[in-house]
Amino acid sequence: MDDPAVIALRLAEVPRIVVASPKLFGERPFPREPDDLAALPWLALQTFYRNEVALVRKADGVTRRFAIRPRLSTDSLYALRNAILSGLGVGIVSAWMVTDDLEQGRIRHLAPGWEAPRLPVHLVYPYARFYPARLRVFLEAMREALPTIAG
Repeated sequence: MDDPAVIALRLAEVPRIVVASPKLFGERPFPREPDDLAALPWLALQTFYRNEVALVRKADGVTRRFAIRPRLSTDSLYALRNAILSGLGVGIVSAWMVTDDLEQGRIRHLAPGWEAPRLPVHLVYPYARFYPARLRVFLEAMREALPTIAG
């Protein structure tokens, strides 16, 4: 943040992964590499993915980009998750949102060595010479809670 009147404290980065319902693949194998994902039907979070997807290999930071033509585009993570669970296509979601779905086998993590660029989470508040104790308590609670959420 360039505004001196505002403090932006970076708390975490949210991992985002490629997922799909097993219904989408039937007996076919699940994709393991980004090149295998390009031809699949995509569901997109319009804030980030309209025409292209970029995935980063966790091991070495190599980036792969490919064009997509989403069959569904939404601004709701929940609508995106529901469409993925229904087997309508492949999507990129925040990992925290689908933890239970992955554990229960309702969806599968595709190209597991790859993820979309992580999203930073900031706590933003106005600058002041003195801060109330409740703000310091809240900041500490958020620092403790976010690693659990952000993974």
